[in-house]
Amino acid sequence: MKKNILILLLALLLSGCFLIPENFPISIPASSTPIDDPLPLSEITESLEPTETRVILPTATLLVKDTSIPTELPTETSTPQFTATPFPFILQSVTPVYIENFTHPSEGCDWLGIVGQVFDGDGKPSLNKVIMVTGEIEEKVVEIVGVTGVPEADIYGPGGFEIQIADHVFASEKTLAIQVFNLDGIPISDSIPFDTFADCRKNLVIINFQFAE
Repeated sequence: MKKNILILLLALLLSGCFLIPENFPISIPASSTPIDDPLPLSEITESLEPTETRVILPTATLLVKDTSIPTELPTETSTPQFTATPFPFILQSVTPVYIENFTHPSEGCDWLGIVGQVFDGDGKPSLNKVIMVTGEIEEKVVEIVGVTGVPEADIYGPGGFEIQIADHVFASEKTLAIQVFNLDGIPISDSIPFDTFADCRKNLVIINFQFAE
């Protein structure tokens, strides 16, 4: 009998099987720590899908210089006006006058000159004033001087002057000018341009000066 029991135990050991007592607990006690509800499979799948990562690169900023022409032009600034110092003598308003040479009748058209008078502040003829004609005669530079009050010019009135410009008549436009100076060579009138004509009836030019009021 004992031999049979030993053989049976040996067979059980060799077969790896053992009997579990009826009162042996086989259930696993529940954990006291609550377990969250598992995520649905669809959410797990979505979370595993690759997400697109956007890399934002810095962009260069182009600075554009405004080269447009302004529609409003700057306000024009006034240019300072310089007033020349007035001369004591000015051109008499009724001159110049052009007439035929009557003081040198024998020369006729072979004479061209300018004559006149200078009047002071009292309206009286002013003596010893230097009269100068400058400019060009047929592309030749000239500078001719006369004086008021010479006896030869008394025919044109007291304190008169006479300057022969040429020995023939010719036409010119503002290429000659006349000016009054004192005996020290200081100008006492503006330079007044005048014309000449190739006309024997206009070869005597009369220009007077008067005191500026």
